[in-house]
Amino acid sequence: MTKVSKRVLDKKMENYIFELFIKTLVNLKDEHEVKNFLEDLLSPTERIMLVKRLAIAILLRKKHTYDEIDRSLKVSRQTIMNVSFWLKNGKSGYEKAVEKILKNQKRGASMDNLEEIVLQLSRPKNYGSVSFKKKQEKGKELFRKKQKRNLL
Repeated sequence: MTKVSKRVLDKKMENYIFELFIKTLVNLKDEHEVKNFLEDLLSPTERIMLVKRLAIAILLRKKHTYDEIDRSLKVSRQTIMNVSFWLKNGKSGYEKAVEKILKNQKRGASMDNLEEIVLQLSRPKNYGSVSFKKKQEKGKELFRKKQKRNLL
């Protein structure tokens, strides 16, 4: 479990540092830079904690029960209740982030469905040919993407 120092930081200093942190995240150029920054900044436990909270929020929005969330993510009911509380009573940051994730998942699902239809409509390839293997690999890749998306 992560621990916070018992030595209290001045509130103005804390706010200044937090603003600096936010500006640092905003100024990073791409996903790769953000990933590297957070991997350097956070311990493995802190990363898992943050990722699980986000996953809980997504699953709550998808109407999963506390028991389902507990079983799949191995989190306490208290953690689920805390995330639920902040989703409902926070400054809407959590809510907006989760809504964007869900919207992108739906968009991704739509694109995958379109790709799947195109694959099905394309004429059959000769078994063992290069084009057959490409089509087969494309189908497998599509299946993996759908499987990954359906985990959350």
